[in-house]
Amino acid sequence: MSKEARLLFVVTYVLVGIGIVMIYSSSAVLANDWYHNAQYFLTRQVLYVLLGTVGFFIAASLPLKFYKNNSRALILLAILLLLVVYLPVIGRSAGGARRWISVAGFQFQPVEYAKLACCIYLADYLSRKIAIVRKGGVAIYIPPLIIVGILCLLTILEPDLGSTVLMVLLTVIVFFVAGIRLRYVIGVGAGLAFILYILILMKPYRISRLQAYLNPWQDPYGSGFQIIQSFLAFALGGFRGVGLGESTQKLFYLPSSHNDFILAVIAEELGLVGVMFVIGLYLVFFFCCIRMARKTDQPFEKLLITGLMLLIILQTVIHMMVATGLVPTKGLPLPFISYGGSSIVVNLVTVGILMAVGRRRRGRS
Repeated sequence: MSKEARLLFVVTYVLVGIGIVMIYSSSAVLANDWYHNAQYFLTRQVLYVLLGTVGFFIAASLPLKFYKNNSRALILLAILLLLVVYLPVIGRSAGGARRWISVAGFQFQPVEYAKLACCIYLADYLSRKIAIVRKGGVAIYIPPLIIVGILCLLTILEPDLGSTVLMVLLTVIVFFVAGIRLRYVIGVGAGLAFILYILILMKPYRISRLQAYLNPWQDPYGSGFQIIQSFLAFALGGFRGVGLGESTQKLFYLPSSHNDFILAVIAEELGLVGVMFVIGLYLVFFFCCIRMARKTDQPFEKLLITGLMLLIILQTVIHMMVATGLVPTKGLPLPFISYGGSSIVVNLVTVGILMAVGRRRRGRS
């Protein structure tokens, strides 16, 4: 296994460890109030981490040929799972959204798997067509655009705008890395921005989120409440933080403190020092992936590493921008740290696939 892969493994599980500590810190009071069990979210997250670790080792042990040969089957499975959420027996709704499949008491969010399947499919398709791509052909992008479009349509119907935006961004960047002309990227970006604008106007709650982003103090007890509480958590934390477990914002002030806004609790309890340490870990993750991609001359490996890296890093950047008020609230978890079974399992499997690439690179050297 390459040294970059080994470092990725260490960084990943340091982030997972931070996540377990911060989930317990941010959710204990809430869990005790809701379930009369302060360890409720902690116990479930540990179980999810164990399950994700099993997935990690399975993904790392499979040859890269498996992912390449089965990319179309994996993407079809993603589409099927996104349709299954609408079945009345196992599909589950919460908060006005239908995003979960419930089996044996555990819930799974298919869109998390769909993001991973999208990365594998794009890497396989574009690597097979790389000669045509480099000649500047445009028609070659139509099949993957249709597939990704179906994924995005099913996701936006749940509705889940944040995950839709993530898949679109990921696809555009992978296309650019594969060799698509910059003018096409700009054109597609302009078109997608217009579609995003229309999607926002279609739902009153999205307009409310946009207004809260522009001026949260206009409605401090309504649409602006969550982001204002996040600001307060950052302000209270200062440079060194108030101390682990000492956050006051998690005491029913900051909604979703153990998942969508867990960075705010880290900022309050561990301060700027803690936040910068977490950011540093993600930067190490990013640069390890970059080095792995630069070391390979195989198009499939390069595009696969790029897609998987973007899957983690884009979610990280969006989560942090939401918590600091730089973009409207989207509800994306902080990879490896936020509470969520689907997220942690898929993210660990993602790193497992990166380990498979690192193992193959080591075998060649």
